[in-house]
Amino acid sequence: MNSDHELPRRGFLALAAWSLASCGGGMGGFAGLPGTGGTGISSFGSISGFGSVIVNSIKFDDLQASIRMDGDAATTTDLRIGMVASVQGVRGTTVSLGTANSIEVWSIAQGVVSQVSTGQFNLAGMTLQTSNATVFEGISSAALLMPGMRLSVWGLQASADARRWTATRVAVSSASTTVSSGLVQVAGSQRTLNGLMLTGSLADSLTAGQLARVQGSLSASGDSLLVARVKLLDAGSTQIQEGETEVEGLVTALLSASRFKLGSIEVDASAASFEPVALQLAVGMRVEVHGEWQAGVLTATKVEVEDEEELDQVEIEAPITEFTSLSNFVVRSQRCDASGLTTVKNGTLADIKLGAKVHLKGTKAGDLIKVTQLSLED
Repeated sequence: MNSDHELPRRGFLALAAWSLASCGGGMGGFAGLPGTGGTGISSFGSISGFGSVIVNSIKFDDLQASIRMDGDAATTTDLRIGMVASVQGVRGTTVSLGTANSIEVWSIAQGVVSQVSTGQFNLAGMTLQTSNATVFEGISSAALLMPGMRLSVWGLQASADARRWTATRVAVSSASTTVSSGLVQVAGSQRTLNGLMLTGSLADSLTAGQLARVQGSLSASGDSLLVARVKLLDAGSTQIQEGETEVEGLVTALLSASRFKLGSIEVDASAASFEPVALQLAVGMRVEVHGEWQAGVLTATKVEVEDEEELDQVEIEAPITEFTSLSNFVVRSQRCDASGLTTVKNGTLADIKLGAKVHLKGTKAGDLIKVTQLSLED
């Protein structure tokens, strides 16, 4: 098996629930009250902003964090809006602040698009759903997806069988390897994942029912994968660690009146508060769960639904690194359009130019951020 360290429990959540979607664990209740500072925390979800890395509405100072992407060392400038991240660190002096010790990001699919239909596409045996909250890179929108495109995808598990995922970021890619994430199936000596036959020595140790991310070379026929790298994502291969846990994910099954699956994770919500208070959970609903680990189950203290308006929001604080016009400039590798603004805090529209440090808020629009507020920063 690959020598990469296995995902700790909390990272499994981010990919398996990526459902959102890794690393980690948990003890202690939801301790993030204002002024508590220093409480250990893990947060898993899609990145919604920079200045500090923003995940699940927490702004994490990432200056001293170790960062890995797909198992390899990276820097904070490699991170992008919509990537699903597992952040481990400590809570700051308020519930919205933290300091990251480590940030880990995994793509969940990579390869050539085989089929496109309304609201979804197929790649590496997986069905990948898109929405208004999906960020694109290299193409402007889902409408331009077509068979034969080579893509990298980040996202959250959207079905109990792990063949359907919700894409949070889709990027045109030049990578030649194929990545597929899902549940391992075994028949005799043959192992498959998402309909792909897995071959090679690394595939031999995989067992039925494991949630895994496999990477390798696709055969000319397109029905088998010579596995070069494996990342186990299932709870059986992980070690529970201590700390407050926050996880973004999709509800994939309702087990009882108080229990549900968040991706492949069982959640006990019997003692949880809900936002909104009268929330009725349903399969496919995207939620954020706060809680702790008990006997392999995520015991929730709070379950909060994420609506489309919230998922569309982006916040970035950084210098402008490319500037063509108010409708076309780049901040933190993200193309922005501020042509709809009439006022700017701490300056004028003319001050929006190359090198200016800005703090902006906006909404996702394919590969673009439509800026709704902007201030000039020192």
